[in-house]
Amino acid sequence: MQQVEDEQKLTTYQPETATAERRIDWPLISFFILAYAIAWGTFGVVGLIARQAGLENAQTLMAMGEAYQFDRISLSVPYWLMYLLTRLADFSFSIAGVIMIMVTAGRAGLRELWGRLTRFRIGWKWYLIGLLPVFLYILATALADGFSPADFSMSAISTALFSLQAGFFVSLFLRGALGEELGLRGFALPRLQENNSPFRASLIIGFFWGAWHLPVLIGRDVRSIVAFGLLSFGLSFLFTLMFNGSGGSLIPVLLFHATQNWEEGFETVFPSLVGTDWELPSTLALLLIGILAGVLVWRNSRSEAAG
Repeated sequence: MQQVEDEQKLTTYQPETATAERRIDWPLISFFILAYAIAWGTFGVVGLIARQAGLENAQTLMAMGEAYQFDRISLSVPYWLMYLLTRLADFSFSIAGVIMIMVTAGRAGLRELWGRLTRFRIGWKWYLIGLLPVFLYILATALADGFSPADFSMSAISTALFSLQAGFFVSLFLRGALGEELGLRGFALPRLQENNSPFRASLIIGFFWGAWHLPVLIGRDVRSIVAFGLLSFGLSFLFTLMFNGSGGSLIPVLLFHATQNWEEGFETVFPSLVGTDWELPSTLALLLIGILAGVLVWRNSRSEAAG
């Protein structure tokens, strides 16, 4: 009976109307502080290990750790521990989110989170939206200069699905998708929408989500940093639409996040794409979709406020 009630509650997820009185939300502030402390603290430790190994920077060692390919370099820690450190950084938002859910709502909060993770009956359109980056990558691949369909091989498919370096399921379960969304959309978004409009909640998450990536953006050119920042805000708006529209399900958000981070999978299947800017059309399309999502969230927020 309780499960049926929970499902009915999630079916028509509606953020509570923002109240006029705003209070400092210490659990939410603690969530962001904890997530940053875990990620940036881990990145600092990786930087020390990289320096001892004579590597150029921490980003290089993080990339090696994610793929578990260390090229026989000598580290001051075991390889398996280096890999766990990269997972700790990637899962900082979800770790912080689960901790704060336990602190603020206990077992009931964890049950609600599990309900969001297992809410599969959401309508086919949300699955299509969740897989949208795949369609954009296919289009970008077809438009890429030097693209050669002859590169395709069936053996590359298994690599693109399961490898630590480029695997889709690794991207979904062991990297940013599951590593971030339990906290960002599983804890922060519903809590923010209790006292903020969906538009304002998306702005807040977009800012802290983008700024959280600063350590891995060090050394990039200004254009790519600006584009990354705009994409963080755009995807934040889009994920809010997907989360609210699907009744509070995390499934479409997880799918979109995993496929959006799956560029290496396409480069694995089509090696002729490596070293080119083949993903530029899909990135521009995502930016445009993010702007459209922002307009829709803003209009929905105004309608809810007027109603």
